[in-house]
Amino acid sequence: MIKSLSFFATALLLAGTVPAAQIDGVTPGEFTMDLEAARKVAAEKKLPILLDFSGSDWCGWCKLMDENVFAKEEWKNYAASNLVMVLIDFPQDKSLVPEKYAVRNEALSSEYGVEGFPTFVLLDDDGETELGRLTAGQDKTPASFQMEVEALGRNRATVLAAFAAGLSAEDKATFDALNAKLAAKKAALEKAEAALVSAQTDVETLSVDIGETQTELKEFRIGLSGEERFAEYTALKAQFETEVEAFNQWIATQPQENEENMAKFETMRGNLMKLAAELEAF
Repeated sequence: MIKSLSFFATALLLAGTVPAAQIDGVTPGEFTMDLEAARKVAAEKKLPILLDFSGSDWCGWCKLMDENVFAKEEWKNYAASNLVMVLIDFPQDKSLVPEKYAVRNEALSSEYGVEGFPTFVLLDDDGETELGRLTAGQDKTPASFQMEVEALGRNRATVLAAFAAGLSAEDKATFDALNAKLAAKKAALEKAEAALVSAQTDVETLSVDIGETQTELKEFRIGLSGEERFAEYTALKAQFETEVEAFNQWIATQPQENEENMAKFETMRGNLMKLAAELEAF
């Protein structure tokens, strides 16, 4: 169930213009779709890369960031000397993205685990190392977003190397040791997170397997009660599955939240709960 869009949300969705992005090559201070060219420029000039995963012609927050941040001369002047910006776009109007980038964009979205738009990913000048992520915000400005980018950029290899070069031998040794310790902790965390994801997948799989086995055991037991009893159970199970499918299909239409639909929701849910209880009683 969802509420209809408010006037503000609708206005926000329609506001703004689709940002212009260069298709090939790189222009300082402007977005490009050419990730490979961006990587080359970043490597040559030792600049970080800002990936903007966007729905440029439909995403309200994407348009808000473009209007309040990226379209401003203050931001363009900063980005021209400090960033290479790449638009990874998923517009409703497919003609806005050349075919050669469409499949690549889908692969990048999967690679970076993008779950919503906009998602801003800052990469180091090697074009691979992720420094961190940034989000949209109603109050963000060129100056505030610049501060966020620079905060993530403090961890860049070139920035750390330049800082270390100005230290005494003793301080540099301590600095290097702390960075090595941090890298080891991060590696251990990544390993632990991977193990957690694997364990969660195993738990989900086992939960499904247990449920299916319990159903098999229950149906075997019911079958021993006689053909008539088993036929009664089978008919009830089929009715339940049919009504679950009808309920899910109705929910998928995203009906508006009103009195009529709320009543329908409660009736359908009540029927499902009643059928589930009857099945459980077998």
